[in-house]
Amino acid sequence: MTKVLIVDDSVVFRTAISQALENVNGLEIFKAVSNGKIAIDFLKSNSDIDLITLDMEMPVLDGLETIKEIRKFNKDVKIIVFSSQTVSGAEKTIDALSSGANDFVSKTESEGTIERSIELIRETLIPKIEAIVSNHISREVAEKKLEVFQESGAGVIELDQALEKVLIKPKLIVVGCSTGGPDALTQVFSSIKGKISIPILIVQHMPPVFTAKLASMLDKLSQVNVKEAKVGDRLSPGVCYLAPGDYHMFLKKDLTLGLNQEEKVCYVRPAVDVLFNSVAENFKDQVLSIVLTGMGEDGANGCTTLSKNGAYQFIQDEESSIVWGMPGAVNSRGIGATVVHLSSIGELISEISERV
Repeated sequence: MTKVLIVDDSVVFRTAISQALENVNGLEIFKAVSNGKIAIDFLKSNSDIDLITLDMEMPVLDGLETIKEIRKFNKDVKIIVFSSQTVSGAEKTIDALSSGANDFVSKTESEGTIERSIELIRETLIPKIEAIVSNHISREVAEKKLEVFQESGAGVIELDQALEKVLIKPKLIVVGCSTGGPDALTQVFSSIKGKISIPILIVQHMPPVFTAKLASMLDKLSQVNVKEAKVGDRLSPGVCYLAPGDYHMFLKKDLTLGLNQEEKVCYVRPAVDVLFNSVAENFKDQVLSIVLTGMGEDGANGCTTLSKNGAYQFIQDEESSIVWGMPGAVNSRGIGATVVHLSSIGELISEISERV
C-alpha cells in the first residue's frame, strides 16, 4: 500500500485531491496538511510515507523550500508538485524538479463543477503516481536480477565500453525524455565539459512556457548554447534545440527545423517519435540517439526506425531512471540499444564531440 501525504494551503484543493485519489487500488491517503513546515515535521516522525503531492505556492514554507528541506533527511519519498501554468509557476517548477521533485502536474482551475475539478486531478495525477510507484517496484526486482544481467552482458556498461561502440563520430545527437527528464538533463549538461561540435535536438514532454524556462536553465549549466526551437532554425554545431511545449518538432530535408500542432503521438505533443522518425528520414549522416527517463513508450518506434539507418543508440539504465517506461520500451524492441548510467551520458557526449 502506497501512503500519500497531501500538502496544500487550500482546503478546497486538499479535499479535491483526497477525493480524486480515494478508492484507487494500492493508495492510502495518510494525511493532508496545509503548509510545508507541517509536512516536514510530520514526515520526520512518519518515515513510512511513500509519496507527497505538494503545492508550490504556500505560506510559512513554499513548495521549493519544502523540497529542499525534505531532501536533506529523506531521499526516497516521491514528490509530485502542483504548479500553475504561468511564467513564475514554470520557473518554480523547473527549480523544484532540479531540487529533488520527481514530477509535476499543472494546477488548472476547472470552469465547471467541483466534480469536474476532481476528474481533472484524477486524469493527470493518477497515471504519474502509478508510473512512479510501479517503477519503484520494478527496481526491486531489477536489483535481484542485476548479477544475471551482468553475466549475460545485457546490463549497464561503463563509459569506456560505451565509447568503444561509437566507431564513427556522429553528426547529430537526438534526445528524448519525460518524467524525471528535467533533473536528468540537468545532470547531463552539468557534466558536459567544454564546447561541443555536434548539434543536439531534445524532446522533453512539457507544456508551453515550461520548455522555455527549461532551455534557459540548461543554457547556464555548460558551454552548450541551449535554446527553445523556432521554425526555420538550421542545425549548428554546439547548439541544442529544445522542442517547445505543445509543438511537435521535426527535421526537414533542408536540415532546418519545423514545428506543428498536428495530432498527438503516444498521447503527447511534442513527441519523441515525431522527431526521431523525421531524423531517420532526412538526416543521412551518422546519428546518436539517447532516451532518458520517462513514462510511456514514446521514442520506441522512432528508435526502431533509426536503427535501420545504423544509428548509435543509448538508453538510461533503470536504476537511475525515475520511470523506466521510455528507455525500457526501447530496450524491449531488441534493436541493440546500449544501457548506460545517467552519470556517464554527459561525459559520453563530451568525449565523442572531441573526436576529429
